[in-house]
Amino acid sequence: MENGGRSVLHFPFSIFHFSFSIFHFSFSIFHLYCMGFIENNLSTNERIVYKGHLHWFAFVGGICILFLIWLIAVALCLYNHLEWWIPTLITAVLLLIGYIYIALVMKNTEYYITNRRLIVKKGILERQTTELRLNKCEGVIVNQSLFGRLFNYGTISITTGEVVNVYKFLAGPIKFRTMINEVLDMRQEEEKD
Repeated sequence: MENGGRSVLHFPFSIFHFSFSIFHFSFSIFHLYCMGFIENNLSTNERIVYKGHLHWFAFVGGICILFLIWLIAVALCLYNHLEWWIPTLITAVLLLIGYIYIALVMKNTEYYITNRRLIVKKGILERQTTELRLNKCEGVIVNQSLFGRLFNYGTISITTGEVVNVYKFLAGPIKFRTMINEVLDMRQEEEKD
């Protein structure tokens, strides 16, 4: 379908591309803003061994909804002969809001393994920090679905006595478990010496 010499499909696709560029820009800005919280709250002789993060697959449901809204906007444009800017504007605003939200949540959800503890930091406006002393750790369980294995994410369960700490949609869960076990082995060797 032509509209003034241009394809009607061109506008929603270009807005989608523009929104994706804004997502990357906002993600890098928030990366600079959020750096340093954990580094400034380490105890004496404590160092970061590994940094984990939330996997993007945690947002697949929301991404599918945004994609569905985009398809509806394109369908409205093509079949109801609406002006191209109406569905494009709606799509751009919703995509921008969705991408900013995803960038904020991903940037503000961090999993740090230090040589002494596991620190989990979450929250956009409010901050929730959970600390788990690794010397209390009794076991680390990794659960991965089929998609988890394909896209390298999973759920980590860390047992400490009767308490089980569960962290869902963690990227690279096998590497995360390996790093926890390495720190535990290192601590046992230090205690023997």
